[in-house]
Amino acid sequence: MNAIAQRKDNRFRRLIRSDEVSVLIPLLVIILVTTLIRPDFFKAENFSAMFTQIPFIAITALAASFPLMTGNVDISTGRVAGFGGIVMAALAVDAGWSALPAILVSLLACAVIGIVNGILVVHFGIPDFVATMGTLYMVGGARYLFIHGYQLSLNTLPDFPLIQVFNERYLDMPLYFWIMVLLYAIAFVVIKKTVWGRHILAVGDNREVAMLAGIKVNEIRMAAYTISAVLSGIAGMLITLDVGIGLPETGDGWEFRAIAGCAVGGVSLAGGKASPLGILIGITLIFVAENAIIFIGLPTTMRIAVQGALMASAVLFDLYKQKRKIPA
Repeated sequence: MNAIAQRKDNRFRRLIRSDEVSVLIPLLVIILVTTLIRPDFFKAENFSAMFTQIPFIAITALAASFPLMTGNVDISTGRVAGFGGIVMAALAVDAGWSALPAILVSLLACAVIGIVNGILVVHFGIPDFVATMGTLYMVGGARYLFIHGYQLSLNTLPDFPLIQVFNERYLDMPLYFWIMVLLYAIAFVVIKKTVWGRHILAVGDNREVAMLAGIKVNEIRMAAYTISAVLSGIAGMLITLDVGIGLPETGDGWEFRAIAGCAVGGVSLAGGKASPLGILIGITLIFVAENAIIFIGLPTTMRIAVQGALMASAVLFDLYKQKRKIPA
């Protein structure tokens, strides 16, 4: 019995120390404190409204996590999201394409951007921050090339039935919420249960050791950037389908909230550690904290300060854990 009790105790300790629980605890504390101050904060309507806003940034955060797992960064995700949405809208409105071809070509265009990012960082050796910042500005500007003085409205298209599909609710939540859940579930299985998932974390943990172990390091880093761009494009297309209008400013500022969500969610900015569930909780924590500010009555400008404080705290905590590992 003592051995069984010891194993249960060890499992409980590992659970408490896990990244997911480390993020969940402050999330619950913020909810509790805000509810004590403003009891109406804990209404189902408030959380339902929040969870209709979270999916777009959450998918972008999932996108940003893949390069971070390999020890690289991609700060172009927000602009790529906007680019994906505007390309789909332009093909549907200006070229008269049906939904499926417009979506597939938009995803292909985003994948090309990811491949370009990968080539610049992996093969040309350009620092990841510099390379993806260049992509951020180029793609951000390219979004406006598709605007010709009028809105790209999908609502007026008779052959674009996805708008009606996205206007419906399923189990009282919009379709894009369930798409987010599906993408996170797939990412969780890939990262936690597959060989490729272990390889991508190994590349971020120690690139040289991974190479000696026979892992194709450069291919994995290229794949991470491509996945990042494709997932970002999906996020941009989902919000475009939700509002029914292709807007070139879509995605502005998303990349920093996405990286903040990754950091808060336990993704090591040095690479080698990530949990999709932790990322989702991290993004939720940021949205709940921002919403709490509004309920408490603090200035809305404090939202940026909260993002920065949460991200800084997460990075410092990650550095603390990294230092503790070195002596061991």
